[in-house]
Amino acid sequence: MNKLYIFDFDGMLVDTIHDSIACLNQALREFGKPSFDEDLDSFVYEDLRQFLRDNSSSKDTPVYPRYIELCNESDFRTTKAYDGMIDVLNELEDSGISLAICSNREQNVLEDFSERFLPGIRFKYISGFRKGVPDKPDPFRLNEIIEKEGIEKENVLYFGDKDVDIIAARNAGVKMVMATYGQGNEMDYRDSYIFTLIDDPIEILDIEF
Repeated sequence: MNKLYIFDFDGMLVDTIHDSIACLNQALREFGKPSFDEDLDSFVYEDLRQFLRDNSSSKDTPVYPRYIELCNESDFRTTKAYDGMIDVLNELEDSGISLAICSNREQNVLEDFSERFLPGIRFKYISGFRKGVPDKPDPFRLNEIIEKEGIEKENVLYFGDKDVDIIAARNAGVKMVMATYGQGNEMDYRDSYIFTLIDDPIEILDIEF
């Protein structure tokens, strides 16, 4: 039976948080805003969202496009795939599972990062932010991948680490696997929609559905 595994990128496949926050803090400082100084090894993403709202620095403010510019200029020196992830993806690929990425990171950056940090993995589809196309949790791009693959949704798994990923999977009507090693929180992990939780990339290989 053909299967399709669709992955979020940041916090699911690759640990980008230290470099991403460094770019964000530079953008915040340029606009005279306070920097985000939480412990990045233990924070949850909702804390960052609230911090940006509290400091008028959310996605609909000038801080965000400057942050994107800085990300494009950065070499993301500390970014890397989660331990064991490349081996897991290779094994999935060898077993005949189709692999895809669906992320809200910009399309050109996502394609570059996929090659840099997940070398040799042949993702069949890489779907990032494109102007005029809705972001997750809107299901448009998840559905777009599924339609291109020509596969029934019962044979699709979507993997992510945050609440927006749960909502996107629910909106698309596909099963959702939640990684606890990303930037989610305990409330996210208790969501009844989650098909299963994983604490380590190697556990992806044990999922049966």
